[in-house]
Amino acid sequence: MSAGAQAVSGPQTPSLPSGWEAAVAWRRISGQLAPGARQQVREQAIQAVIARARLLVRHARRPTRAEQGAWPGAGDLDLEETLERPRPWSPDDVRLSRIEPREADVVAVLDMSLSMTGEKIALVAVATAILRMKLEHVAVVAFDTVPHLLVRSGERVALREVVRRVLEVPAQGYTNIEGGLLAGWAQLRSGTHRERIGMLFTDGVANVGWDPVRAAYRYPRLHVVHVGEHHPQGARTCLGMARAGRGRLYRARSYQDLPGVVRVAVRELFRG
Repeated sequence: MSAGAQAVSGPQTPSLPSGWEAAVAWRRISGQLAPGARQQVREQAIQAVIARARLLVRHARRPTRAEQGAWPGAGDLDLEETLERPRPWSPDDVRLSRIEPREADVVAVLDMSLSMTGEKIALVAVATAILRMKLEHVAVVAFDTVPHLLVRSGERVALREVVRRVLEVPAQGYTNIEGGLLAGWAQLRSGTHRERIGMLFTDGVANVGWDPVRAAYRYPRLHVVHVGEHHPQGARTCLGMARAGRGRLYRARSYQDLPGVVRVAVRELFRG
């Protein structure tokens, strides 16, 4: 090589996305990556989703219920309740109270049709992770033209695996809200708890299937999160489903708002 010559570098290997960028880009680039790089980016995406969910729920308490019992048993003395017992007192008249986690079978029903892009899918995964962090028994159904069962009722699935399954749902097909609701109800029917609750994330605009409001009547309680830009048809359908399901209607004006809205909804999940 002559003194004036300069070395020419070869082609540069593009850097892999990390952090939240990996979660947003995952659906778009996953099929283009070599196996080792694919696993690396997927782990980065899962970690980023869980980190964002934990940031939102770090001060949010898990839903609880008050339980009463008699001595001897677990709990603190409930003096007021004890004093109201007729005299003469017996040991069974000493009343105790304790706070227990509020248990219910919950199904998350996720609209994952063709309009879902990378960041939207990542934010839906964050919202689902919030549900899983705060509630023990969460089934997950995604839907496009047809429903896709991601987590069965009663299935023990780690949080990381739940997030992975949501991130890897292919966004495709049309929007069959009725099909998603029926698949969600099928999971609730096999639940073991007295309280059974559905949580639907959707823009409310169905273009295949039958009337989703009729499917919502099957739920003992169905809360609906209306996501995205206001659309008259979608707004009417979401309100109709919430009313038919005896639940609440929540509004997330964008997918960026969805995790925060779900955080509030979890706190209010057991209210009428």
